Amino acid sequence: FFNIKLYILIIMKSSISFKKYLLLYLFCTSIVFSSRYFIDTEKSNVIWIGRKVSGEHHGVINIKRGYVDIDKKSIVGGEIVIDMKSIQVVDMSDKYNRKLEKHLKNSDFFDVDLFPESTFKIKKNHQLITDENIMFQGDLTIKDTTIISSIPSKILVEDNIVKAIGIVDIDRTLYGITYGSGTFFEDLTDKAIDDKFTLKFKIFADRNFLSKPLIEEKKQNDK
Repeated sequence: FFNIKLYILIIMKSSISFKKYLLLYLFCTSIVFSSRYFIDTEKSNVIWIGRKVSGEHHGVINIKRGYVDIDKKSIVGGEIVIDMKSIQVVDMSDKYNRKLEKHLKNSDFFDVDLFPESTFKIKKNHQLITDENIMFQGDLTIKDTTIISSIPSKILVEDNIVKAIGIVDIDRTLYGITYGSGTFFEDLTDKAIDDKFTLKFKIFADRNFLSKPLIEEKKQNDK
C-alpha cells in the first residue's frame, strides 16, 4: 500500500514538472518565432495639433524608442516611447514658438521634467491578414495616468520593414491636464483650449535596424 502511494506521488510530481517544462517551452518558442521590428526614430515622425477658440498651433515631437513584435500574420505586441522634452512648436516666430514650448513643458500641461516620457503599449493581438487598417488597443500613459486606448493605423509590412500611418485624437483632460479647458472652467471666452489634441504619425520599424549602426561603424573603421 505504501509503495502505491509513493508511485502516485512520483507521478504527480512528474506531471507538475512536465507542465512547468511545457509552459517554459511554449514561452521560449513564442519568443523565438516572433520577429521584433525596432522603430527607426530618424525616419519616423509625429506631428501634434492643438486647437483653441481663436485658432490652433502645431509642431513636432520625437519618438525616443520602440518596437513591434510580429508573429506570422499578426502583430502580437509592441511599445512606443515618446520623448516629452522634445516638444517643438513650428507655426510662429522663434520668440513665440519658444514661449509656447516652455508653457507646454511646464506643470500646466505635460510637466516634462517630472514625466519625461509618454508610452503606448500594445495589449491585444491584431491580425494583418484581414485588413491593413487596424485599430490598435493598448495602454496609453501620459504623466502618471494610464488609460486603455484605441489608435487607428494603416499598416504595411514589406520584407524587413513595417510602416504605420495614422491620426488619433487624445483627450488631455483624462490625464489630468485641465489648463484652459472649458469643461472645467467658466468664462474663458476666446482663451478656451480644446480638451482634445491631435497626433498625426508616420512610423517606420526595421527588423535589421539595430545592426545598421554596427555595420556603418565597421565601414568607418576600415577606412
